[in-house]
Amino acid sequence: MSFPCCSSCVVVLAQQQEQNISHQKQCRDMPANYSQNTGKNSTVVENGRVVVKPSQPPTNETSS
Repeated sequence: MSFPCCSSCVVVLAQQQEQNISHQKQCRDMPANYSQNTGKNSTVVENGRVVVKPSQPPTNETSS
């Protein structure tokens, strides 16, 4: 008896594990200086993932 779907699940899980490991390495390499980030952030969903982006300051456009 063979399980054709299991091999694809294993591939997906392996890819997710690789992404998690690379993300952990990136986080370890980044300096943990949170005092520099004084701006506000917004949470956005991109490609099915939640991403935190710095908010754009409102532009003051005055017409003369």
